[in-house]
Amino acid sequence: MNRKAIKHFATLCAKGVNDPKTTKPHQLPIYATAGFEFETSIESINSFQQQPGTHVYSRYGNPTVEAVAQKIADLEAFGTGKEAYGLLTSSGQSAVHLVIQSLLKPGDVIITQGNLYGGTTELFKKVFGQSNIDIQFVDFSSKEAIIAMLQKYAQNKVIYIETPANPTLSCIDIQMVSDVAKTYGVLVIVDNTFCTPYIQRPLSLGADLVIHSTTKFLHGHGASMGGVVVGSDKALIKGKIWEFYKLIGCNASPFEAWLIYLGLKTLSIRMKTQSDNALEIAQFLDSHDKIATVNYPGLTSHRDHSLACRQMNGFGALISFDIKGTYEDAITLMDALELCAMVPTLGETDTMILHPASSSHVKIDKNIRMQYGITDTLIRLSVGLEAPEDIIADLNYALSKM
Repeated sequence: MNRKAIKHFATLCAKGVNDPKTTKPHQLPIYATAGFEFETSIESINSFQQQPGTHVYSRYGNPTVEAVAQKIADLEAFGTGKEAYGLLTSSGQSAVHLVIQSLLKPGDVIITQGNLYGGTTELFKKVFGQSNIDIQFVDFSSKEAIIAMLQKYAQNKVIYIETPANPTLSCIDIQMVSDVAKTYGVLVIVDNTFCTPYIQRPLSLGADLVIHSTTKFLHGHGASMGGVVVGSDKALIKGKIWEFYKLIGCNASPFEAWLIYLGLKTLSIRMKTQSDNALEIAQFLDSHDKIATVNYPGLTSHRDHSLACRQMNGFGALISFDIKGTYEDAITLMDALELCAMVPTLGETDTMILHPASSSHVKIDKNIRMQYGITDTLIRLSVGLEAPEDIIADLNYALSKM
């Protein structure tokens, strides 16, 4: 900006400031701007043609947002020897919506699991179901069932899985599913929210796309909303999916991205501690006489323990358990807790508890949720960074009130 050209006070107020030239900042700057200024028409032309290193409008791309998306992509690709690319969205749900809308059209098919996060199930049925995209559920523990489903539908399709599942913590063999899917030319999408790339890296197991609600463990502090889509196919991420990304306007804001960036710095420390704590708490619950079953992949009694040992580095911070009793007993337990926070989310630094039947899965048909182990007495626990002894004492007290 040439101040000498300004003759009026109002003009000086309205104009920006000269870009402060300084030494390189140690932390990622927040580019809090809707648009980007061009020095020349040639620069404008190059930017609108999406030349590398150029920006036009923050809905299309923003340096802060892109830097965080790339960091998550690098974490997902760590150890694979491959490049990966990411798009940071405004929420986990928007990330799911973006991918499905980019890949499918009316008449196509989503093949998924019955024990899926309630919000994703509702999105598939209410939004994509109304768009004439067929939703089919399959038992992913059966290779034969997957093959039969893929052979049944000739139209375009994708496989969408989350593992461990929310809230039953059952695990799906990502490598097996991916190998089968590739035989039929079908893309595999994995929701890796529960594990984060610290514990599980689906791209290394053959998955095509990975989705997160960054609101949960990646940010880890409950102060930011976001989602991310990651894949190793640059043309798919930066081409086809990005085209929908810029048109839908589901991008994360620079400030939300920056908060996620701060959380990522402590990801490995948090995930290790929370996983270790969860194992100790799961072992306590497994030995309690008022608990019917404990769902935690780290327990040797868990149906998918050997699979979890193969594809996960640790077992995560999520536990679910069935009490011996009724729906009312589950509510009594919830209300008696003093340290565990009753919050409808997960992945934060403190321990949070949820009763899925009355909250996250309240809109899912009871027969369907019961079929997949989401009973009236199931409780979900997202373990935090507290001393596990304190959480165990809190749970023991609440169980005594049943």
